[in-house]
Amino acid sequence: METLGEFWSQLNNIYKSLLILIIAFGLYSLFRSIILKRFQAIAAATTNDLDDRLVHFTKQFLGVFAFFCTITLLLKTNGVKISPLLAGAGIVGVSLGFAAKETIADILAGIFLIADQPIRIGDRIKIEKIGSHWGGWGDVVDIGLRRTSIKNTDGVYINYPNAVLSNSVITNFSYQKSPVRVRIRFQVDYDADLNLTKQVTTEAVASCQGVLPDTAQTIIRSLDDYQGKMLTGVLIEARYRIEDVRKRTLIRSAVLQKVLEDLKAQNIPVATPKMRMESERNWSKTFLT
Repeated sequence: METLGEFWSQLNNIYKSLLILIIAFGLYSLFRSIILKRFQAIAAATTNDLDDRLVHFTKQFLGVFAFFCTITLLLKTNGVKISPLLAGAGIVGVSLGFAAKETIADILAGIFLIADQPIRIGDRIKIEKIGSHWGGWGDVVDIGLRRTSIKNTDGVYINYPNAVLSNSVITNFSYQKSPVRVRIRFQVDYDADLNLTKQVTTEAVASCQGVLPDTAQTIIRSLDDYQGKMLTGVLIEARYRIEDVRKRTLIRSAVLQKVLEDLKAQNIPVATPKMRMESERNWSKTFLT
């Protein structure tokens, strides 16, 4: 140790600075390429997702931490007093905190997303509040400190601010491996045979590929008016379960097509606005004349 101390004291500030940079870069590379990769392999072998998130979080902060420590050592080596700088940095930090409160909120929200685990990388989720035009369905691609990247079902990558995402209602379909229930709704004419309609609909749904056996059922929904307007016809709801939620849209489309084809084959009339107008006209003749 004394030899190293004497060697260090004999160096001028330029060589000291270069040596600090070399050592800092070497330690950073060693930690990232060897130690962090080792922890990542251990985390991948466990069933708990928290350790994977901690490794991911460490990757995000490692560069910032290494840069701050290196700059501090360089300033101290070159005779710059860092105490006043740290005090000034604290004042500047408070000012920047007010100016960049949204960024800080995103970073804090990102930390909570990593710790609380409402979503994980690779999960299929549905975002209720901020789905907007593109829709809230998608797969989690990356959870960063400020933004979370979601690849929606249209193949579009959307970067959501973590603060907004943490305040949204998120449905995670990947936490449980149990089948997911799907439903379709349509209306048939008031004169349709409802028992035949239920039978045809249930059989049509059950025959579609991707629908789990013995899960198809058909019910008649309320006939009450909707938002003060008369319904076009009798509201029918078909329910079934599927194994893979990622195939929900394709299976739902095939189920709806099969149901409509079978209803047409059995001459069961599907309600249309024209039928509604005729129903209202007949009702007027009956009760107003």
